[in-house]
Amino acid sequence: MNKFPADDKHVRALGRTIVHNSVRYLSWSRSGAEFIFSGTKLSAELWTDWVLDEPWKEIFQPWAAVFVNSESEPRMRFPLQSGTNSYTIYESDTNEEVVIRFVKLSEASFSKMGIVNISADGEIRPSEPKSRRMEFIGDSITCGFGIESKSAEDNFRTAEENSDITYAVLTAKAFGADCNLISWSTIGVWSSDTKDDTRNDGWIMPMLYDFADIGIESTLGLEHIPWDFGSFIPHVIVVNLGTNDASYTKGITERQEEFSSAYGKFISNVRKKNPDSYIVCVLGMMGAELFPAIEKAVSKLDDGKIFAMELDGQLESDGTGSGGHPNAVTHRKAAEKLIGKISEITGW
Repeated sequence: MNKFPADDKHVRALGRTIVHNSVRYLSWSRSGAEFIFSGTKLSAELWTDWVLDEPWKEIFQPWAAVFVNSESEPRMRFPLQSGTNSYTIYESDTNEEVVIRFVKLSEASFSKMGIVNISADGEIRPSEPKSRRMEFIGDSITCGFGIESKSAEDNFRTAEENSDITYAVLTAKAFGADCNLISWSTIGVWSSDTKDDTRNDGWIMPMLYDFADIGIESTLGLEHIPWDFGSFIPHVIVVNLGTNDASYTKGITERQEEFSSAYGKFISNVRKKNPDSYIVCVLGMMGAELFPAIEKAVSKLDDGKIFAMELDGQLESDGTGSGGHPNAVTHRKAAEKLIGKISEITGW
């Protein structure tokens, strides 16, 4: 078996990833690696910081998936065990050339993983990037929190979190686009989720966006690494934030105005980093209380390539995922609406 590092010479990075000491670290939802493999057997040595040290910790176990060629359903879907272990990710009776896509299904806030190396009885090389690129900036909805659970009363488990069937990835797939997800549960623009009347600004999206991955950098004890915005230039950026800010604004006019101002500043920074992208600002799957504040911020920016669009709220008749989050049905409906909007503004 030949052993390869998951570096740029051998794989194409999916999403924002970090290579440190020859290990490609994955944190963001649906980050990963794609490559062309010629051979019959392939395995990967994978690391995770997740440790089963308490019974409840199982709910945060990291999950990954392996897709082969253009298959829409994963060939494999599995949890990682503690530490570093080897996993067989592809086998065939015949020697053939296939495209392998390895992705992290679970989100950044609960556990990280790393591709230590890839072992193959043949050769691997990076796949070709798609001609279209999209970026999605969001919270737990974009992560796919609770998307496969059956009831709002269910306890959250990463086993039922699947970023590959979120509105974001469904939209990107509809356009044949590569996509980056920058999403974190409970996060906001001005205030992340709060259970009392205290603004929660210790971990908000404007702190994270300019960097490759503060979460994994902190885990590894690294200095924050600025994201190379030239390495992935999105044609379309979708921002789905504001759901968690509403836990603090609570319909209070002054707070809503502060949110609108902070939202405008954040979108201005997104524009600065991506001068030619279309930007679509959405809200509504779990409530649209702050959508007027978003519309106000977008209007003040007076940018012909920045749009605000309210998404439909989830319906009781469609069911609800754990923690009251949108399930797969609601995500599909949101994707359909978003696809229509993006088609309208881009001509795709």
